[in-house]
Amino acid sequence: MTVRYNPVPSTEISVLLPTRGRGALAHKSLLSLIENAKDIKNVEFLIAIDDDDQETINYCNETLLPDFKQRDVECHIYSMPRQGYEQLQKYVNYLGYNSSGKWLLFWNDDAVMQTQGWDEEIISYNGQLAILRYKDNHNSHPYSVFPIVPRDWLTLFECLSPAQQTDAWISQVAYLTDSMITIESEVLHDRADITGNNDDEIYKERVYLDDANTPQMVQMKQAYAAKWAWLRKLLGQDSGWYDHWQAGHADPWDKMMEMDVNNQLVQIPIETTNES
Repeated sequence: MTVRYNPVPSTEISVLLPTRGRGALAHKSLLSLIENAKDIKNVEFLIAIDDDDQETINYCNETLLPDFKQRDVECHIYSMPRQGYEQLQKYVNYLGYNSSGKWLLFWNDDAVMQTQGWDEEIISYNGQLAILRYKDNHNSHPYSVFPIVPRDWLTLFECLSPAQQTDAWISQVAYLTDSMITIESEVLHDRADITGNNDDEIYKERVYLDDANTPQMVQMKQAYAAKWAWLRKLLGQDSGWYDHWQAGHADPWDKMMEMDVNNQLVQIPIETTNES
């Protein structure tokens, strides 16, 4: 698989979409982004498809790509060996390596953009080392369910997420460094357990791993937070919260738990320096 990572962006937003067995649904989902964009020329789309999913490959080549070409939309299709839902991060990381946007937007084939000018709002945060969080229909879940990540994150860590639950990984680091920003744009997640729609075999075959909170991964997460806070401080952005909890003056997860109004999360042990 070819990787052409370049830390210098050449467009504004890269939309990253792994999909399997859902060519028409992915097409519909991406059209919601295209039709609600202020200037689609600022956006590129990258789609990862398993190389054994010939039906979706055919759909994209015969229907999706011609449609996007007619609309003058930049789209790149990548066929790669099947990793399975258990290795979701590998698809996202691969697409990130091949992207060129200042912002990397994680997307799902069952997501529907609800807000006109969503791209303009993201671009308004250029220069911010922050994770952007859409408003969505996940019962006020504090995570950025569809993370919007600045390119600097991938350049610094050489990885978008080492864990399958990419939204959990990225959101937790964001809260540890007080760098989560909720934006006004809204996304409908048209997922079976939320709306009753798209209850297909792809949905039923998903396997979730609690791989972000093992002791080893918690230690790595803390290292991510230290680097992200360092870079924010280096660039003159606020790192006061990170310094505050590192000195033992607060629980590291207080910022996250404040956002957890429906008690959907648990705190994860993190070491602090306990400096006076």
